[in-house]
Amino acid sequence: MKVIILLVLSILSFQVYAQDKYVCHKDGAERTVEVVYSQPGSKVPCEVKYTKPDSNKILWSANHEAGYCEAKAKQFVLKLGGFGWSCSDVNDKAAQPLGE
Repeated sequence: MKVIILLVLSILSFQVYAQDKYVCHKDGAERTVEVVYSQPGSKVPCEVKYTKPDSNKILWSANHEAGYCEAKAKQFVLKLGGFGWSCSDVNDKAAQPLGE
């Protein structure tokens, strides 16, 4: 049974592609916000995934509108910054923290 679960998870891991990813910290807690694409090289369909230590949620998704998920993810990161979270774009090593 464990082998089947590992096989399924490894197959699924190759079917989604994260592009924009932000990591946010506050008082020792961590959250991630990422845009996940289901087709390589295509900006749609996409989802904005919000991950906490005990759960994750899909906040927004788009099937046809390129740029929608990226804009929503960035807006959400800026909103977290307004609540005191310090967020950084992990894909851009030279980027300054966002939302401060």
